[in-house]
Amino acid sequence: MSAKDKEKWDAKYEAKECLAGRAPCEWLVEQAPRLTGGGKALDIAMGEGRNALYLAQRGYDVTGIDVSDIAIDRAHRLAEEKNLNIQGIVADLDHYEVAENAYDVIVCFYFLDRNLFDAIRRGLRPGGLLIYETFNEDYLKYSQFKPDWVLAPNELLQRFGDWHILNYREWDDPENEKAVTSLVARKRKQE
Repeated sequence: MSAKDKEKWDAKYEAKECLAGRAPCEWLVEQAPRLTGGGKALDIAMGEGRNALYLAQRGYDVTGIDVSDIAIDRAHRLAEEKNLNIQGIVADLDHYEVAENAYDVIVCFYFLDRNLFDAIRRGLRPGGLLIYETFNEDYLKYSQFKPDWVLAPNELLQRFGDWHILNYREWDDPENEKAVTSLVARKRKQE
């Protein structure tokens, strides 16, 4: 990410309280039975923390990374309101080192940087859970996104298909002009 990206996201977060809302993403909530708590979780591109806070409520020790200090500050305030604790780190994900075998859960919602796929693979502990959802190619019908910002068909399956795929979908919702790919995968015990 560049300084321009940081400025763009800071401006978006300054312009509106809770840019993406306070409720956690539905795909994450649907995985609640798999979220047993008691471990460490990483929220990549955390934003204002709605998913990080959900994971903290489920008993995880949560670290969230985002390029926007405004978003991180807001996430900390929301955590205080809910009497929760999360660690927010302001960092450019192009240069952030994900610690190896450090996390029991890694989540990433509506952010795509293919260079992070290897970091995710290394950062998740054996038996750990990856929960990922972001826009796919069908979303280009509804937006001015750059093609680099969306997943190709089956792309997450190709990158994480050697793990145990617990849930996967690619869907296009023309009525709401939304098209996403969603994945839940468990890293194999021996990789």
